[in-house]
Amino acid sequence: MINYDVIVIGAGHAGTEAAAAATRRGAKTLLLTKSESDLGALSCNPSIGGPGKSQIVAEIDTFGGIMPIAADMAGIHWRLLNATHGAATQALRAQIDRTLYHNAIKNLLNQNNLDLVYESVENLDLENKIVNEKYQGKAIILTTGTFLGGLVHRGTEKIKSGRLQDDGTYQEADKNISKILEKAGFSLIRLKTGTPARIYSDSIDFSVCEKQPSDEDHEWFSSGKDGCKSHVSCFITHTTEETHQVIRDNIKNAPMYNGSITGTGPRYCPSLEDKIMRFPEHKSHHVFLEPEGLNSDLIYPNGISTSFGTDVQEKWMRTIPGLENMRIARYGYAIEYDAIDARALKSTLESKDLPGIFFAGQINGTSGYEEAAAQGLVAGANAAGANLQLDRTNSMIGVLIDDITTLGIDEPYRMFTSRAEFRLSLRSDNAIVRLGPMAVDAGLITESQRTQKYNEKAEKIAEIDKLYAGYIARNQREIESYKRDANLKIPADFDYKSLPGLTNELIQKLTRTRPENIADLARIPGMTPAGIIVVLRKIRTGN
Repeated sequence: MINYDVIVIGAGHAGTEAAAAATRRGAKTLLLTKSESDLGALSCNPSIGGPGKSQIVAEIDTFGGIMPIAADMAGIHWRLLNATHGAATQALRAQIDRTLYHNAIKNLLNQNNLDLVYESVENLDLENKIVNEKYQGKAIILTTGTFLGGLVHRGTEKIKSGRLQDDGTYQEADKNISKILEKAGFSLIRLKTGTPARIYSDSIDFSVCEKQPSDEDHEWFSSGKDGCKSHVSCFITHTTEETHQVIRDNIKNAPMYNGSITGTGPRYCPSLEDKIMRFPEHKSHHVFLEPEGLNSDLIYPNGISTSFGTDVQEKWMRTIPGLENMRIARYGYAIEYDAIDARALKSTLESKDLPGIFFAGQINGTSGYEEAAAQGLVAGANAAGANLQLDRTNSMIGVLIDDITTLGIDEPYRMFTSRAEFRLSLRSDNAIVRLGPMAVDAGLITESQRTQKYNEKAEKIAEIDKLYAGYIARNQREIESYKRDANLKIPADFDYKSLPGLTNELIQKLTRTRPENIADLARIPGMTPAGIIVVLRKIRTGN
């Protein structure tokens, strides 16, 4: 038996970050995964950052994580989103070169006390923390992504598998771990996600598309010391009424609509067929044509995820301007997979009932690379003895973990800034102020590293803190009021349509359910703390 302090199963964004964090803590760590290609695989859109997510990446960087460093080394298109808005809503996003990112993660994991083994998990003893009857750990972290009971849907095709690899083959789905988890008492939920086709770039007419150049002068996720200096442009096109008609005519063949898929997909990132059927008033949807790498001949058409069969995909994609003569390298698909009910976990991401067993990433019902990496960092640090506990008041990561471990999920969870009550304080620029001392105490960075990171951002922090001082004070008062007023009655004729900041979907849900008080309102799926504050303000002041 080979003994380790920490064993990490899975080497996606959660697994690699977990292994790196445990290693920084000085733990003897084993990272187990099926294939070398798994390391930091950008299995869907090759991008990092964006609203809500760039704040998470900044917090990962504060704790010495590897995602921000690798993203800097692999970023080939950079944009500051919401640039004309305030600093709390601005978000850095980078298009990532898949190969550069994979290589960066692999190099960053080259550590003395980290063993990397390419091996499937055939046997898992949770109680004794033994894997494949030959590796035993003091703690085990499960970061299995979409591999648990993975089932790919593409038209009438159903394939039991994990993700589709670059060579066109599918990785084998895990057949054992779901059953082991159920036997151990964990409740499993069935979720769904999807991905679009990949298109050969030389088959696209970019001249009819809107060019979207990279920001030349941009910030970095980390220091940018080894940042990629090559930039490429992205392009924007759009669906047409002909596109929508082809999809409507074939909707009975879509697994999302003919009953083949039972798992719940994300509302915020629907397939194109879902967009068209749910929002018939929209005559067009944007399609973002994003390069997969500096030397890649593939384009990722962001915004047109689909589960249609190959023939229908070919038909409707050719109705999109610029794609009339496109050639598809790999067709899109949907995938169902198992996840646990994360309410079975502590805020440390350790099981409440099985000490020493931790979970991170999509297995906890989340979606997104950044969300996965954040959980991996917390689980890895805590599995190595850090007792790192983040909360809603000090971090976006704390909001994420609190949401999934206390509220649970009814769809794949994604971080939005609106989920955070204190978002004016939880900005990217001040992450080192909020979390730097905690990162040092947890043994994840040194005091000199904390000082260096702070000095790099000190001037910007002081400008922005002064600008937001009044808003932050008001925000604090409103949160305290929210906590006091959980039992405040909501008038029966309360008009949600007049409130700013609520989505149309949420307005419809609230109008239909008519919660009687703030406590009931807070339990409505999809209701955010920011939305609750809007309702409270309306009841109290009439404005």
